[in-house]
Amino acid sequence: MTQHILCLYCCTYLEDINRVIRLAKSISEYNSDNISFYISAPDNEISIFEVEVGKVIEGVTFIPETQIIKTIPNVTNEQIYSIRGGLRQQIIKSNFWRLGLTKNYLCLDSDCIFLRNFLINDFIAVDDIPYSVIHEGKTILQPTLILSKRKHREYFIKDRNPIQKELERPGVTYDFGYAPFIWSSEVWLSLESNFLTPNSKSFLDIILEHGSEFTWYGEALLKYRAIPVYPREELFKHYHYYDQFILEKIMGVNDSLIRNDYLGKVMQSSWDKAITHKSAQKSLSSRLLLKTKNHLKIFLLKIRILRNLFLN
Repeated sequence: MTQHILCLYCCTYLEDINRVIRLAKSISEYNSDNISFYISAPDNEISIFEVEVGKVIEGVTFIPETQIIKTIPNVTNEQIYSIRGGLRQQIIKSNFWRLGLTKNYLCLDSDCIFLRNFLINDFIAVDDIPYSVIHEGKTILQPTLILSKRKHREYFIKDRNPIQKELERPGVTYDFGYAPFIWSSEVWLSLESNFLTPNSKSFLDIILEHGSEFTWYGEALLKYRAIPVYPREELFKHYHYYDQFILEKIMGVNDSLIRNDYLGKVMQSSWDKAITHKSAQKSLSSRLLLKTKNHLKIFLLKIRILRNLFLN
């Protein structure tokens, strides 16, 4: 079996199938180097993805997620399926490398969308060494102040500092996200060899302790230096909050502007509910209430902008 230098990978489930179809369409349009694309999903849902995603893109490899789970040391199916879905996906996608298919992978969330052509050298720096997404998180921290989301600023530190302390790295708090992530199998292996095994911990253990898989990756990268660090900023424009999306829309930010500096964008599924699969949609009354709240947010944002213009 020939091992890829890099592949594309998305860990998903049925609720996000419409988002995956949208992502797949963008890959079909912009994947200039024909980088291989893999999708994993729950075993009882993978055939649905094969049919529906197969309608918009050819050549995708579909993997039942238990095929990945069984490669993870000291972790059982029962343990994985006893925890909430978000943490389960973190564990599965962080261990995709164990299948031996690739040296590195671009780990895409289902809410990612490519906006322009991309090549393998957008992700690989030298030979088979990938770029590393590493920055100080200012693109998420600034909106928390502008949009009065100070608790989210606290969450940022709370998610990252404990892992930084676990791996005994002093100094600046770094951010190693957001999706899509460029991950090296050598970095994941270094975390296992230098931290998990000596401390008799499984990957499940550390995610239950501190649930931020990309922070574990980034801190392992800086601590153990399994690969040289070639830093890059976030690859995609990430809309963390609906308010942030609307504010930039009012300012005239659109896909044409975004693609000047980013390969794509992320419409966070926690607020972008329009294309959630019908099996997971809320009641009509709940959707109408959300729609009303969103219209109110838009109105209040416009008032704030006008007020600030006159005051300044």
